[in-house]
Amino acid sequence: MRKAGLVREPLAIPLREAKSPLVLALDVGTSGLRSFLFDVAGRPVARAIAHRDRPVRTSIDGEASLDADERLRATASAIDETLARAGRRVGEIAVVAFSTFWHSVLGVDERGRPTTRVLTWADTRARAAAAALRGELDPTVTHARTGCTFHASYLPAKLRYLRESDPAAFARTRRWLSLGEYTYLRLFGDARAAHGMASATGLYDQRLRIWDEPLLAHLGVPSAALSAISDEPQTALRREFARRWPALARVPWVPAIGDGACSNVGAGAVGRDVAAIFLGTSGAIRVLFETDDPPVVSGGWTYHLDARRVVAGGALSNGGNVIAWLRRAFPTVDPAALWRGSLDGDGITALPLLAGDRSPTWNDAARAAIAGLGLASGPEEISRAMLEGVAYRAARLWTVVDRALPGVERVIATGGTLLRLPWLMQLFADALDRPLVMSGAGEGSARGAALAALERIGMIRDLRAARSPLGRTFRPRPDAHTRLVAGMERQRKLEEALAVLFT
Repeated sequence: MRKAGLVREPLAIPLREAKSPLVLALDVGTSGLRSFLFDVAGRPVARAIAHRDRPVRTSIDGEASLDADERLRATASAIDETLARAGRRVGEIAVVAFSTFWHSVLGVDERGRPTTRVLTWADTRARAAAAALRGELDPTVTHARTGCTFHASYLPAKLRYLRESDPAAFARTRRWLSLGEYTYLRLFGDARAAHGMASATGLYDQRLRIWDEPLLAHLGVPSAALSAISDEPQTALRREFARRWPALARVPWVPAIGDGACSNVGAGAVGRDVAAIFLGTSGAIRVLFETDDPPVVSGGWTYHLDARRVVAGGALSNGGNVIAWLRRAFPTVDPAALWRGSLDGDGITALPLLAGDRSPTWNDAARAAIAGLGLASGPEEISRAMLEGVAYRAARLWTVVDRALPGVERVIATGGTLLRLPWLMQLFADALDRPLVMSGAGEGSARGAALAALERIGMIRDLRAARSPLGRTFRPRPDAHTRLVAGMERQRKLEEALAVLFT
């Protein structure tokens, strides 16, 4: 595990240089958890970054889940460490920000204790429930209203699955919460769902900005079983936590919002003419802008950052998790040493759908496949084909976003996987046939949450005014793009040929 004192984000500064007021920002990912201290300019304090990582629990049937109380303890421990490193400046913390992954859900009983584990976005056990909903309700009409399709990653299918798989636990459940809401329930005794979290559940009306009553009625889940939707901060920690963190006892804690929206903010991708392409564990292309008329993205989705601003685009279920899988499967192969610009998988075609598929097919039953192996094929050739396969999916996603939201002039690349691997950044630029500008603000989610929190309490005027540094530009190479287009076509044909197996 990385030690907080040795971690340095691109913008990181010494504590003495931090400008007040300060923000404590929590970034809870699928497997990684970090606690930061930011200053009012959105710069992280180098020695105040705490990590508490833990892998998700997976199983052959598609499980990808977390223990809610373990994550709560890890969050509290990370806060302890960041506060300790803030030293005498702990009293300058003016707000707490919280970024976490979208689409999580767990149940709690009447005492607020978990009745289920946390089902993450990557949990595909609800795929049969999603298929049933597609047969019972009009997916196009529902997508236009909620911004989401019926898919195992979203709550309609998850709730249907939980009712059918464990009816006793379902019956004991009084509330359904995201992981961020559960954390606040334990810290404050109650929780609210920010628009930036509720909007990505599949249970939210994007235009009315309320829970979608027709869909809830079909599921047999009353809106009272969900948190009230509000972006207003919470204050007054419960006694045990107020004693533990006296400096945070009365400061506002902004409700948790989705890490994807935060990532755009942190990278400076705010506005109708700029998109963010993200690759971490998963991937996405997103456009964040203010509108009263949320777009419908065919093959993608529409969520919110807050009540005023939407974040629209599409998502990939497979990104850095493919690299992690390759490292486990072929431990002697270094993915960073694989890339050879003149070859494309050595004639091998790969569908890297280890975690199913989201945009554009939304096939939650999809699985990875490799074609074209020969006697000379080995781990390096397979790995190279899988990585190029990820780039092909990103290019296909760009087509979805560009069709729905034309006019994007700049694409900013962010996410830990892309930012750590320049060769992969070049591969993505070649595949999309668009220049990609590297974010100079690091992975961005925690920074975006901090900036959004500062705006919420009136300490900064507008997110667009926050300066976000940019790095190197990766420009597409025509010859490489031509070669990759041929590979994309082979992948499309492979996917069509295998469609009957993955339904």
